[in-house]
Amino acid sequence: MADCARKTFAGEGLGGLYKGAASPLVGAAIHNAGVFFSYGQAKRFTGADEKGAPLHKFWLAGALAAVPITTLETPVDLFKIKLQTQVGRGGEYTGVFDAGRKIIGTYGWRGAFQGFTPTMVRNVPCFATYFCFAEFGYRLVNPVDAIVAPTVSSAFLGGLVGGSVAGFGFWGIFYPLEVIKTRMQSDHVDIAKRKYLSMADCARKTFADGGIQAFYKGYVPAIVRAIPVNAAIFCVVFSVKNAMS
Repeated sequence: MADCARKTFAGEGLGGLYKGAASPLVGAAIHNAGVFFSYGQAKRFTGADEKGAPLHKFWLAGALAAVPITTLETPVDLFKIKLQTQVGRGGEYTGVFDAGRKIIGTYGWRGAFQGFTPTMVRNVPCFATYFCFAEFGYRLVNPVDAIVAPTVSSAFLGGLVGGSVAGFGFWGIFYPLEVIKTRMQSDHVDIAKRKYLSMADCARKTFADGGIQAFYKGYVPAIVRAIPVNAAIFCVVFSVKNAMS
């Protein structure tokens, strides 16, 4: 991580460390609203919104929520990845909006959904585990039978613990699926020029390139990022829900 940061800064300056930042900044509010709205509806469908519901219902709700989430997430992630994989200054895309305009303008909306299938295959188990682990972590701090109305501090602490556990659950267990998904989204937009023909082909070529270790490239940076980011997300979500209720 330190070597990557040093070389990126040396070659591209401080701006190189923020490549693709506009995409999550613009899309984060919409994306997270979609994530938690979809999850809320899925909880009602599975009965996970009932007090004391078993954890497997939260797992199922997360799996169901992954379907609409993937539709929102795929283009946002694609444009971000296209920018982040450009090496040096003066790449093909000057920003997230430029990437979106050029990709959609040349390849239509199909181009914007490059990697939809691997994103879906990743998201179903990852979001199932994500929300199940978040509830588990929250209950470590706020036992269901002991707390009827959480205080602001208990909701915040529950979010901190639940989000940290959820972040590891999403990224720490199914990381090889993330590698395949990212490789397929960073591939050429033009189908005729792509290196990977399918998820199976990508997995086979990834293994041929570096064995099992190739599926865990970037694992440490992903975990280092995921735990504090998701702790922050769930702190806000649980605290705001507590305040609104």
